[in-house]
Amino acid sequence: MKMILYKCSALLLVCFALIEPGYGQDAKLSLEQIHEEVQQNYPLIKGKELLHKQSGLSIENIKTAYLPKLYANGKMSYQSDVTSSPLSGAGSFGAPKEQFSLNLDVEQLIYNGGRTKSQIKLDQISTEVEVTDLEVKMYELRKRVNDAYFTILLLRQSNQVLLEKRKSVDASLQQVHSAVKNGAMAAFNAKVLESELLLIDQQINEIKFVERTSLETLAELMGRDDDIDVEDLDVKDESDLIVSVNELREDRPEYKWYKGQNLLLDEKIEITKKDRFPVITAFGQVGYGQPGYNQLNDDFDSYYMIGAKLSWNIFDWKSSKRSQRKYQYQKDLVATQLSSFQKNQKLELRKEINNISKFKILLEQDDAIVSLQEEVTQSSSSQLDNGVITSSDYLEDLNKEIQAKLNRRYHEIQLSQAIREYKRILGITNTKI
Repeated sequence: MKMILYKCSALLLVCFALIEPGYGQDAKLSLEQIHEEVQQNYPLIKGKELLHKQSGLSIENIKTAYLPKLYANGKMSYQSDVTSSPLSGAGSFGAPKEQFSLNLDVEQLIYNGGRTKSQIKLDQISTEVEVTDLEVKMYELRKRVNDAYFTILLLRQSNQVLLEKRKSVDASLQQVHSAVKNGAMAAFNAKVLESELLLIDQQINEIKFVERTSLETLAELMGRDDDIDVEDLDVKDESDLIVSVNELREDRPEYKWYKGQNLLLDEKIEITKKDRFPVITAFGQVGYGQPGYNQLNDDFDSYYMIGAKLSWNIFDWKSSKRSQRKYQYQKDLVATQLSSFQKNQKLELRKEINNISKFKILLEQDDAIVSLQEEVTQSSSSQLDNGVITSSDYLEDLNKEIQAKLNRRYHEIQLSQAIREYKRILGITNTKI
């Protein structure tokens, strides 16, 4: 019965592999290609264009300060008393108590201390800071991509090792069946191996589903609706790129964001200073009404006026200076945030440098461990064939060999992952040297 079960399980496993979505249908994607597609297609990337469009409209509105302003207004009123002549009779004169006016006023800015130019510059810098903030969020996706990609590689390596183990166990089972049939070995030895085969098939199926989840995560990040597959990574020694943690590069978008914040605050300080400058405008008015500018004439009349005016807040109770100090404190706060970011970056880099060193040492030891464990397993296999040991003893040695091989491949992949994580933290975006 157990023999039938494990054969059915093996058949299901083969069918599962054949229907695995996307496998063999499309070219496998490299880590570099995945990063590129994520950076091009993730929804946040559309925010850049929207921010620039928004900024363009805002700047156009600011520029209208250079254009003349036209105001149309009219008025109708009745007042209880008006200016009039002290004379009475035919020689008297004065303004009417019912008054009507229709005016067109024009106002043109001549000088405002450069406020308009500063406001345009402030809007441009603010937009760039917001765009950089999107770039920071996009850069954070690189870690998610790396985690999913290397999870797939580790799962596939586990799957490969399990398939190799299954092949070895199956071969041993055939020999045990023959020995049991001939009465040279107890039947329980076959049952132990059959149970192990079922356990291996279960582990392989579990790995396949976890791998599918990681592939779907990458496809979602890339904006793809179809199934994808990834290529294996060539593990190379890239230790030559390692630099001192004190030699930080400024390739990360966070550095651009901090610089933008400083520029933004500098411009706010400049605008605050320019708010103390006088404003000069020209104005004009044409109109028609009763009375006109001559209040002693009660006839309807046309009129006009042109001129210039000066507006200057001479004393603001040190409000401007306080605002400038406020922005300077904010700049100091940005400096502390930058310092904190650099410290965390150094800590993360130091961690990955230690990981790289650790995995290189472990790999040197793995080769010796695998070689010795292979010799032990070969000896155990021979002893099992001769009935000297049980199948449980053989499986224990085989599992040690499989685990040793798995550890070696794991360490290779983990070394590559540590190197790429080091590059990501440092700000190197390309996955190839």
